[in-house]
Amino acid sequence: MQKNLWTFISYIFHPALMPTLGTFIVLWCDPHLYPLPLIAVGLNLAIVFLCTYLLPLFLSWVLLKIGRISSITDPGENDRNIMLSFTALCFILVYYCFHNIPASGQSLKIFMLGINVSIITTLMACLFTKVSFHAVGVGGLLGTVIGLIDYTYVNLIPWLIGALVIVIITSYSRYKLKAHGAFEIYVGLIIGIAAQSLVFFWEIGG
Repeated sequence: MQKNLWTFISYIFHPALMPTLGTFIVLWCDPHLYPLPLIAVGLNLAIVFLCTYLLPLFLSWVLLKIGRISSITDPGENDRNIMLSFTALCFILVYYCFHNIPASGQSLKIFMLGINVSIITTLMACLFTKVSFHAVGVGGLLGTVIGLIDYTYVNLIPWLIGALVIVIITSYSRYKLKAHGAFEIYVGLIIGIAAQSLVFFWEIGG
């Protein structure tokens, strides 16, 4: 029963879904984006979901069919690195979609830069250890909220608490499922939190 719960949490907070969830947080929390038409919100979320979830999933399926990876659901270390490399290309694409965004939407551009920094850093870290992608993803959510607090000067404490809860339950689920050791989870969290928060701090300082 507990294993099913941890597995469910891992699926709900899958790293491939975190960019879309993070985009929603930015759209909701940044007052500079108001009033943003509902159709614009949906379009932004759709672009991010397409580039960071559907497209990487399709490319992974292609890689599986041509024999470059052995599994999507239970990938080996080499499979993980190959899929992550192609996912990084998709993340660069989504950043390109937002890089010319108007000044009022700079928080979205900053967020997209953050996810690119995090995935490139994760790729480099994977040369030395098996980084938890789940930890990078949820850590990125927390880092985004931390960055938005300084960027917007808005009280986002409820969002901060919510992101922290997601970090705790997701990290604990990966540990209980024995998908990763504590060190691999900590490394992922550090990458995710640092990448997203620091790009906001850098933009503020710039």
